[in-house]
Amino acid sequence: MLRQAAHLWLALGHLDIWDSDDYTDDLGTFCNEAAEKVAKNEISDAEKKRLYFIFAPTCEWDNSVGDADLGNKVFGCLDALYRDVSLK
Repeated sequence: MLRQAAHLWLALGHLDIWDSDDYTDDLGTFCNEAAEKVAKNEISDAEKKRLYFIFAPTCEWDNSVGDADLGNKVFGCLDALYRDVSLK
């Protein structure tokens, strides 16, 4: 799902996200890199937290791509896996 999200962000090109320091292509690249790290079990706590808040409701995902179904699925997984780390 992270790779699917990355693909959607990268397809948008280099667009500003009004409530973020990142651009859509930056987040696409980050999600591709994070997906690789998750697969290898090499993702850091800081990266987990960043992912968590990118996909949290009303954050960058909703404010740029807006695919609520995919965003909710990704966030549901991240919430189950990384909630404790992300909310420290």
